[in-house]
Amino acid sequence: MKGRSLVVVAFLAALAGALYAAFGPTYESCDMDRCGSESTVSVNGWWVLAVIAVPVVFALAPVVFDRRPVRIASTVLLWAFCVIAGFSVGLFFVPAAILMTIASVRSDPVATAAT
Repeated sequence: MKGRSLVVVAFLAALAGALYAAFGPTYESCDMDRCGSESTVSVNGWWVLAVIAVPVVFALAPVVFDRRPVRIASTVLLWAFCVIAGFSVGLFFVPAAILMTIASVRSDPVATAAT
């Protein structure tokens, strides 16, 4: 898989993680009679979309600016978000961080041809 398409797949993984973290069944509660699950947005409100959108913006930057330093910065920021928000929504973005790491360590075809 080429580096550019791997960056797009990493962005799509971040987008999928954000959608699941926001609207998926992430909370479960039980009372005496029944159990049920709710989404993050329904429990915490719409403001959490601002927090969940941060790693999506980090993953979007290398799609818009196709440069290796941008991919590396995006990788570092995605991993930092995964660690800092690890106990809440950070784990939903680990696949995107892994894919962006692979895209960052791959060499640019232009740089290889120029040497």
